[in-house]
Amino acid sequence: MTAHAQTASGSATNPAMRQEQWFIFGNLFAALSAGALASWSTPMMLAVLYVDIWLLANPHIVATYTRIGAMPSRKRLRWVLIVVAPILVLAGLAVVALAYEAAGLFALYFVLQTFHVARQSYGIARRHDRRLQVPCRGLPYLLIYLLPAWGYLHRSAQAPDSFLGYPIWLPPVPQELAFAAGIAAVAGSLCWFACLGYARGAQQADGPFNSFVLSHLIVSLVGYVWISDITVGWLVVNVWHNIQYLVFVYRQRQPGTATGRDCEEPDSPSTHRKSLVEMLRPPATFFLTCAICGALIYAAASRVGESLLWLGLPTILIAHFTLNFHHYLADGLIWKRRRTGRPDGIS
Repeated sequence: MTAHAQTASGSATNPAMRQEQWFIFGNLFAALSAGALASWSTPMMLAVLYVDIWLLANPHIVATYTRIGAMPSRKRLRWVLIVVAPILVLAGLAVVALAYEAAGLFALYFVLQTFHVARQSYGIARRHDRRLQVPCRGLPYLLIYLLPAWGYLHRSAQAPDSFLGYPIWLPPVPQELAFAAGIAAVAGSLCWFACLGYARGAQQADGPFNSFVLSHLIVSLVGYVWISDITVGWLVVNVWHNIQYLVFVYRQRQPGTATGRDCEEPDSPSTHRKSLVEMLRPPATFFLTCAICGALIYAAASRVGESLLWLGLPTILIAHFTLNFHHYLADGLIWKRRRTGRPDGIS
């Protein structure tokens, strides 16, 4: 093991790292518990679904939009994200709804959500990566994509006809292809575990990275493969993904922390924006603000969709998916921006 790895190993037991480990496994426990409760009965599944939508998913979307406001040096990009992108997303969804109705919308959502979760996990794993000299360093990043890809192929081979109570269409996939993807995912995971055993001295220093990748693999395996019901499996992944994102964005807003040194653009002249960041610094205030704004946006989208039902389209679904897909696009642009001394972002 290199001297760098030995030095990092000595600091691996600091409180911040232990706190990170607690959060990673706490989030994993919350997601698996949500899946267990949702598997109990239909009323319990609906209760978990409502909690996920109102307290996690909607605040997740609002948290994305708070990052758009922290882009003062990219005014043109911000204008495109706020004005142009929603119109393009809405138009695309209307075309999909005209051609394939609700089943097409949910088919598009399921594949994009699977990719979005993998991209977020990839970016957060990079934030945890201490770049220690261990064998097969790129293998866990491959697994971050390989496990959800196996899960998507597995769901497609199952050929479910409903998702969240709506019809869904997934491309027909032979069972043999899904099985081959599973063999590759399991073999890759076992190889990674063997590499961790070989580099035991680096595990402690790189603990959060290894723990996070492991949590991603477990959630993907349980949510996409082990749980037979596509809706319950999706709930496991979605709860884990939403909590992860909300906490990550909150930390990004905290100056002077490992993930928050770059929470504001260095050339921001706006004292109003800084005062807003100060106001949202307490965690309860941040999450409550996101929850309230998320509920208002959700209710507004539902109202707009209901008022346009005369068009003969699933306009309520189109309204909500416009918000959802727009936040995918916004994430992909916001977090890819390189920041001083930091790797690429989370999506």
